[in-house]
Amino acid sequence: MTVPIYVRVIDTVNIELERMPKYHHGDLRNTLLAIATELLAENGVQALSLRKMAQRAGVSHNAPYMHFPDKDAVLAAIAEEGFRLLTVDVESAISQAGDNTHQQLIAASQAYVNFALNHSSHMQVMFRSTDLAKYPQLVEASQSSLNQLFELVKSGQEQGDLKSSDTHEMTKAIWAMVHGVAAISIAYEPTTLLPGQASVEDVVSKFVNLLLDGLTA
Repeated sequence: MTVPIYVRVIDTVNIELERMPKYHHGDLRNTLLAIATELLAENGVQALSLRKMAQRAGVSHNAPYMHFPDKDAVLAAIAEEGFRLLTVDVESAISQAGDNTHQQLIAASQAYVNFALNHSSHMQVMFRSTDLAKYPQLVEASQSSLNQLFELVKSGQEQGDLKSSDTHEMTKAIWAMVHGVAAISIAYEPTTLLPGQASVEDVVSKFVNLLLDGLTA
C-alpha cells in the first residue's frame, strides 16, 4: 500500500525535529544568548545573525525576534551579561585580597585580565560603539563595573595609600593600562608582554606595581 504523501512529509518533519538541539521551555532568551556567544567565538561579530541563532537552537527563524528586535540588541545583551559577570569576578577577587589597597588593586586587575581571557567573546562586544540610550541596563551594568575600581582608588586616597589627585583620572589610567594588558593577552600569549614572567597573574602584578609606584602617596 502506498503511504500518502502528507504522512511521509509529517514523518520527515518529525525526524528532523528530533535531531534539532533542544532548549528548556521558557528559557529561550538565555539559550539564544549562549548560542550567540558561541557564534561570536567561532566567526566574530560580522557573521552573527538571528537566523543562525534560530537554526542552532532548533526553533523557527522568527522565534528570536520575540526576545531581540535585531542583531544590535543581541550584542547589547551579551555586553550587559559580560559586565555583570566581570563585576562578580572582580568583587570576589577584591574580597579575598584583604585590606591592603595595593593588593586589592592587583587582585582586581588580575581578575579583569583573567575574565578577558576566559570570556573573549563577551569582550568583543562589551566596548563596541552602540546607541547607549537604547540600552539603559547595559549602561547601568558597565558603570557598576567601572565603579568598583573608582571606589578602590577613592578608598586608597582616603587612607593615604594613593596620591590625592583627580580620582576619576587615576581610575581611568589604571583601567586603561589593565584593559591594554587584557587586549594584548587575548591577541597573543600573556607573557609576550613580559617574557620573564611565568603567568598572567605575574604579568599583571608587575604592570600594576609599576603604575602604582607613580601613584603612591
